[in-house]
Amino acid sequence: MVRERIKSYLRLFIPPILMPDYLRKIYNRIFNRNKLINHFEYEQNFFSRHAFINKAISKYNNCKYLEIGVFNNAVFNSIPLKITNKFGVDPVKGGNFKMTSDEFFMKNSHLKFDVIFIDGLHEYEQCQRDCLNSMKFLNDGGIILFHDFLPRSFFEESLQSKHSSWTGDVWKVAVELNNSKNVEFKIVNIDHGIGILKLKKNFQYKKIDNLKNQNFGDYLSYKKTLPIITSEEGLEFISRQ
Repeated sequence: MVRERIKSYLRLFIPPILMPDYLRKIYNRIFNRNKLINHFEYEQNFFSRHAFINKAISKYNNCKYLEIGVFNNAVFNSIPLKITNKFGVDPVKGGNFKMTSDEFFMKNSHLKFDVIFIDGLHEYEQCQRDCLNSMKFLNDGGIILFHDFLPRSFFEESLQSKHSSWTGDVWKVAVELNNSKNVEFKIVNIDHGIGILKLKKNFQYKKIDNLKNQNFGDYLSYKKTLPIITSEEGLEFISRQ
């Protein structure tokens, strides 16, 4: 919160070209060019995460929706539900619950949701906790969606970069879901990778101990085994009972 306010004040007096974020981008383009190279590209169409979230919501009467990591409300404000059915959690700004996702789950154990969208802190262990908690808060037949499961470059994945298209290492949760039991799991190859999760009876999340310290090079190997699908396949997967 304080950091964002300082940035907003600085923008009033300092030309954009002298802002730290801009200078960092220039530095990376000069000295880290190889790390910025995309190893693949997303499907070229006009779909984004908004389309898949709204497709999922349309399946349910009186849908209850939870969004973890709301930030500027770009997704949250596009959800066509009455406000009593929309729960947006973010400790910094946006949404209607100003707290961490850990706090939200701890304080609201009575709630259940039909659609949950996880786009919070882009770090593996936090995303894993958000996923495990969301599984407990999901109604039967519900859907959990994830953002940022398909980083294209070292810099998008690096926890140190945090540039404009930063995904972090939440791809590790995708690897664990792909190895979990009694789940249906797909990743749509758009918008930094949209994960779609359906739970079956007696589902079991599979934690993989050696993932924590693995990096983008390891991810490229795992990616070959991930259930990556097209946007049309993703929309059909959401619709399927």
